[in-house]
Order: sequence, then structure tokens, then C-alpha cells
Amino acid sequence: MDVIKDNFGQALTEFTAAIGACDFAALDMEMTGLYEGREFQPSRDDSCDERYAKLKRSVEAFGVVQVGICLFTWKADGHSGFYEAQPFNFNVFPASTVGADAGFSSRASALAFLAKNSFDFNKWVYQGVPYLRTSTANSMRAERTRLLTRRKRSVAPDDRHTKFAADVERALLEFIKSSEPMLRYELANSYERKLVHDAVASHDTLGTRSRMGAIEIFKGTPRSMARHIAHKIKAFNSSVNDAHGFTRIIDLLSASRKPIIGHNMLLDVLHALQKFVSDLPPLRTDVEHDIAQFLPVLIDTKYIIESTPSVKARYGTSSLDEIAPVLEQEDNASIRFHPRFTRNVSHSMHEAGYDAYMTGATFIRLLKLDGSIDLAIYKYVNRLYAATAEGIYWEIKPDKPAV
Repeated sequence: MDVIKDNFGQALTEFTAAIGACDFAALDMEMTGLYEGREFQPSRDDSCDERYAKLKRSVEAFGVVQVGICLFTWKADGHSGFYEAQPFNFNVFPASTVGADAGFSSRASALAFLAKNSFDFNKWVYQGVPYLRTSTANSMRAERTRLLTRRKRSVAPDDRHTKFAADVERALLEFIKSSEPMLRYELANSYERKLVHDAVASHDTLGTRSRMGAIEIFKGTPRSMARHIAHKIKAFNSSVNDAHGFTRIIDLLSASRKPIIGHNMLLDVLHALQKFVSDLPPLRTDVEHDIAQFLPVLIDTKYIIESTPSVKARYGTSSLDEIAPVLEQEDNASIRFHPRFTRNVSHSMHEAGYDAYMTGATFIRLLKLDGSIDLAIYKYVNRLYAATAEGIYWEIKPDKPAV
């Protein structure tokens, strides 16, 4: 399912219904860049701390354009069965309303790669599903409610605006006594707008309407003003809910505690944490804690392949682009698309939703290789591929119990 603003509501409903029943989910992302320069690219000589510093720099610099999540559910069929796949391809673009305005960098090579693979940049900008961290959305709602319901001044004018603030208060008192239904204030800047709103807030029979370059002030009873404020809070909260957008999908994914499958997934996981949950902490040990709280069960198919000599020797590669089609040819009967998710996959390479599907399918098919994979799957859990001076994986360790 290709998801944009127009069908996000439907996708959210379907995802909510499916995430609880699925056995695991696969994750993939497309980004506006990978590394800022040659000196910031990963090296096998990196320590794990140095690798995290490089990845953190990348995640904080570049944006995410697509998030692919494919849900896999086992369906019994007589004495056997099959996995049913539900791939979602979310086109995402940072929220630019309710005061949010995130910035990000891009690399020419990354944008050229996206264009080469038929990425629609106009759809991304105009129809991308917005997102805003849940913590940010909650803070915005609380702050707007506080500002709209307070009846005390909270802004002390600076020296240059002392006379302006006094003139506003005098005009408000005269307006309250007059028979005029409305007072319009032409404003030179946003600071003056803030001072006028603050002055009006101290009068429980006055309300405001923002206009281009001006504020309209009107009268009412305390009861009608309370209704007006409640309406403004409701309208703002609705706008915040729209801006929160795709993050609700990530919140559902995290709350499900289902295993998450990825391929060379460390960068994807860090992007998911930083874009949709919280800032990345300076220390690797702290980010491990945050990841364990966020997505507690992670399995990296690249690590499975690289740590299993018989599989690496058999296929000669751990690249998803190369190994996934071969595995699909060897076993194409154990995975089927959900009827509503049937699609022509022949032109979908490097679309996040399809890559998520191929990642999950590769995981299933790797486990079916006779005698090649140790079925004690726990040995692969939370070991994310990262070729460094310390080995080929970075282990995400949950908090140790207090002694």
C-alpha cells in the first residue's frame, strides 16, 4: 500500500488492526543522504564509539523520505501454511504547520539515486504524510492550552516596547467601555503580536482573531469567551494531531513489542529513534538503552548472512539486492501478499515498502535453508551488523538488573 496524506487515515486503520495479529514486522527507509563526506564514512578501523559518532552525525543531518513497514502473519493451511505479507510504503515529510519547521541536508548522489529509481519528489513534498514527535505534540498542546486559559500577563515588554504595551492596555480599557464591536490592531512584527495577545488574555471579556498583519479584538461575556477559547484549543489540537501524523504508526510499532527485521539496519533504527522519538544522546551506551526501550527485539539479516559462513559461501554476497531475488526463486510458495496488498513488484526496487517486504521475506527464507542457519534464533537478536575494529556487529544490550 502506497501511503500519502489522502489515504493515511485508511492506512492507519489497517495498520492498527494488523499490528496486533502479526508475527513480526520488517523495516526499511529511504533517506536524503548517508554521510556528509569521506571523513565521516564508516571504516573497519572504527571503534564502536567512533562508528556511533559518525552515524549520529548522519542521522542528525539528513532526512527520511520513505518508511517501509511490512507486517508478516503466519496462516495455517492444513498441515503446512504460509506467511501473509502486508507491505506499507509511507511517504513522509516533516510537519511544517503549528510552528514546526524541521530542516535537513541532502546529498546530490542520494537524490540522483532516488530519481533513478522513479522517486516522485513532488508527491513527497506535497503529499508526504507529516510527522511530529509525540513528546513535541504533547508539549505543544499543553503550552497552547496554558496560554489560552491563563488570565495573567506573562510577557514583560522590553525597553523599546514599553510605550507600545502601555498604549495597547489603554486602548483595551477604552474599547471595553465603548460601544464598538471590534478593535483592529495593525502590527509591525511578531513581538508586537505577542504583546497584544498577552494584554488581551488578562481580560476575560475579550477575545482575538489573527489576521494578516493585524489582530482583531472583540467583546463577549465570560461564558462566550470560554466557549471561544475551547474552540481555539480544539482547533489547535486538531492541527497538532494532523502534524503528529506518521509518528502514530511508529508509536504503534513500538508498543506492539513485535520483532523488527531489517537489513544492515543500524542506520534505519537510529533514524527512527531520532526522527520520531527523541534526540540521540551523546554516548553509545545511552543510545543502546533508548533503542532497547523503543524496539526491544531487532534482527538484522545482513548479520545473519555475514555470521554464517555456509550461507555467505553459498550465495557469495550479503547484499539484499543480490541475495533476495535468488532466495525468492528458490522458494516462492511460503509467502503470499494479503489480497488487499497484491501488487506488481517488478518495478518497485528501492521503494521502502518493497524493500521492507524483501527484507522480511529474506529472513523467512534464510531460516528455511536446510542446516545452514542455527535455529536458535536468539543468537541473532539485537546484534546489528556493523563491521568495526571490534567485530562485525553492534550488540544492543538491555539494561542490566540492579545488583
